Amino acid sequence: MHFSARYQVVGVSSRRMGASLRVAALVLTILVISGLNVRVLGERSSDTLERPLVPLALDMRPQVGTTNYFVVILMENKNYVDVIGDWSTAPYINRLANDYGVATNYLQVSLNHSLPNYLGLVAAKTYGSWSNCNEPPTSCLGWSPVADPTIVDRLEASGLTWRAYMEDMPSNCYENNSGLYAPRHNPFVYFAKVLNNPSECARVQPAGLQASNLVSDLASPSTASNLMWLTPNLCDDMHDCSVSVGDNYLSHLIPQILNSQVFRTQNAALFLTWDEGRTSSHIPSIWAGPAIRNNYESTARFDHYSLLRTLEAVWHLPPLTNNDEAASPMTDFFTSSNQITFAPGNPLALQNISFTGAVLQGLSPFNYTWMFGDGGTATGATVVHSYSERGRYEVALYTMDALNHTAITTAILSISVESQSPSVPGLVGVASAGFLLATLGPVAVRRIGANKRRKGA
Repeated sequence: MHFSARYQVVGVSSRRMGASLRVAALVLTILVISGLNVRVLGERSSDTLERPLVPLALDMRPQVGTTNYFVVILMENKNYVDVIGDWSTAPYINRLANDYGVATNYLQVSLNHSLPNYLGLVAAKTYGSWSNCNEPPTSCLGWSPVADPTIVDRLEASGLTWRAYMEDMPSNCYENNSGLYAPRHNPFVYFAKVLNNPSECARVQPAGLQASNLVSDLASPSTASNLMWLTPNLCDDMHDCSVSVGDNYLSHLIPQILNSQVFRTQNAALFLTWDEGRTSSHIPSIWAGPAIRNNYESTARFDHYSLLRTLEAVWHLPPLTNNDEAASPMTDFFTSSNQITFAPGNPLALQNISFTGAVLQGLSPFNYTWMFGDGGTATGATVVHSYSERGRYEVALYTMDALNHTAITTAILSISVESQSPSVPGLVGVASAGFLLATLGPVAVRRIGANKRRKGA
C-alpha cells in the first residue's frame, strides 16, 4: 500500500504548529512501524485538483460507518482492453476508473455465455447443467425454480434490503424475452423465492427510462435499498450496441447516482462490471463512490464470486457456497476508518478513563494499538488509562484488520483538575486511511496534491 500527498497547515500559531507536527510525526511513525510506504511530495501533480480547505473540527467529520449502500451495474460482453485504456470510445468510463478504483485482474466465472455468470453473481453457483441454454427460464431444459439461497436471502436474514431494476422489462420479475429486455440478464427470475412470492417478485421491477426508478429511490436513505442491482437493456449494456453507446449511457446515469442524496450523505459504493468478455475472461470492473479509495488500482485476482465475498465481508454475512467463501474480497478498494469514544466526557487527572475503539470499515478480526500522549500505550478494543497531571494530550488509535488494512484516529484530550460539566461520553475523531486527521481546534489541513495512481496487490 502506498500513500502520497502534500499537506499545508494554515492559520496556526507557532505553538499549535508544534502540536500539529507532533501529531503528524506520531501518525507517520505508526505507519512506518506498520510497514507502510509513506512519501511526502514536494510538488503538486499537474492533473490533481486542489482540495477545498476543510477545518478538522468535530462537526466537520464525514459520514462514517460500514458501507451501507451498494449499487451494482452489469454491462455486457467486453474484454478489459475493449474498454479500459480506450479513451476514444469510452472516455467517461476511463475517467471514472482513473478517479476511483479499477480492478486490473478481474475475471468471469464461466465460459458458457451470460446466464451462468449472472447466476454466479447472486448465488455463487453457475448451474452448468442447465444454464448453458442462455435462454429464459422455461426454455432451459432441466430448469425448475431454484430453491438454493442467494445473496438476497442472506441480506433479508440480516435485516438488510434489496431491489433489482431491469431496463425495458414489461412488468415485475418478467420471465420472457421482450424487446431489449432479456431474462438471461436477470438472474433473480430463475429462483423460487422470487417467482413464488409476490412481495419478492415486486423487488425485481422495471428500471424506468434511463433507470429513473433507481435514481429516484436514491433520493433518500428511506427509499433506497442496501443492495440495488441494475441491468440496462441490450443496447445500453453494450450487448447489441457499441462501447461508445454504452459509455454515453453511463456518462448520464452514473453522475446522477454519485450526486444522489444517498451517495452524498451515506457510505455508499457503486460497482460497475461486465458479465463476460468478448474473446477473453478478463473483464473490466470499477468501484466508485464515497466509500471507495481515489486513484486506486488493484492487480489482485478477483472474479464474480469476489463481489459476493465483498458484500459478505462488509455486512458480516455467511457464505453461500465454497466458491464465494474461497474468493478474495475486494475490500482493498474501500477506505478504512475507525473511531474513538471515551468516558467520562470531561476527564480529570488521576481518574480512570475508559477508551473504546471501533473499526467502521474492515474485515475482522481487528488489532487495536493505543498511544496516549504521555508515554503510555495499550492494546485492545476497550482499554483504561489515567493521566497523572492536567494538560492536553495527543491520543492515537491505530487499527489493522485481517487484510492488513489500516486506519488511524488522532485526537486532543484535555485533562483538568476539577469537574467542569456533567460527564458524558465523548466522540473524539474519525480518520480514513491515507489522510492525516486530528481534532486540533482551529487547525486546518489542505491536501495540495496526490500521486496519480495508487496500486495494490
